[in-house]
Amino acid sequence: MTDTTEAGAIVRDSIAAASDHLRGLIVTIKDPRDGTEAPALLGDKVEIISPSQLDPYRDIPLRRTGTATHTRLDSFIDHVNRFKGGNSAVFAVDNMEAPKLTAIFDYHFAGYESDPCNLKHKAVYSFPLSDEWKAWSKADGKPMSMADFAAFLEDHIVDVTSDKPQSDAAKDFLSKSGGNLASPSKLIEIARGLQVNEASTLREARNLSSGEAEVVFQSEHLDASGNKLVLPNAFMICIPIFARARVLDQILARFRYRRQGGGIVFWFDLWRPDMVFEHAFTEACEQVKADTGLPLFVGSAEA
Repeated sequence: MTDTTEAGAIVRDSIAAASDHLRGLIVTIKDPRDGTEAPALLGDKVEIISPSQLDPYRDIPLRRTGTATHTRLDSFIDHVNRFKGGNSAVFAVDNMEAPKLTAIFDYHFAGYESDPCNLKHKAVYSFPLSDEWKAWSKADGKPMSMADFAAFLEDHIVDVTSDKPQSDAAKDFLSKSGGNLASPSKLIEIARGLQVNEASTLREARNLSSGEAEVVFQSEHLDASGNKLVLPNAFMICIPIFARARVLDQILARFRYRRQGGGIVFWFDLWRPDMVFEHAFTEACEQVKADTGLPLFVGSAEA
């Protein structure tokens, strides 16, 4: 054998060895939790294999995960009943601007010594606030011109009721404040009176012994006798707090006005809307507890 032949053989052997080394080896790895098998390339580096890398090879997931979002309370309840277990729980966020229910199907079992669970399978229901609640809440406490206030009253007159307050707290407040509730027809009369006197000058505004207020306007084209408009100091609205709610809730509104320049501005103050919201929210939570049989906690679950 010549030196050239020997050198060639050495090169070929070296290339073959290097090729085998670089090619790697296909092996099968197994997940000890459920026996799922997956192919893996065995190379010359040490790598950590994430359990999630075996997920595409599973026939079924190891556990349920994900969050279902509902737009109706009865749908939320039905879904909870479909997947609830002995460790499931519901959490309620009582935020007036964004109330929400969250069911956690795989919540921790009761007791400090119990094994922890995953908290990865959930259902959520964000309460949709009604258009009526949003409209009255948005205008609450905001002074308006005569024209704007009259327009608001006419647009929302269907929400006004002649019914007396049902809650003891509202009855007590109305009694102590000398409240005189206006009927829907009275508010329409006021709205039209404000429209008629929109371009008039306020001559006098005074409180009457009945608790009402008398506002006297003087038109530029009329004599000094002016036009009188008697205003109540309160009225009652009856609206749903949540969209598609089966029940309506009463809210007491206080009629307000003040002089501003040569005119007058009007507004209303809703009395304790937080109490009304809490009542409606609590009723919904009690329905969930009764229909699902699950514990309900007010607040948020562990992050």
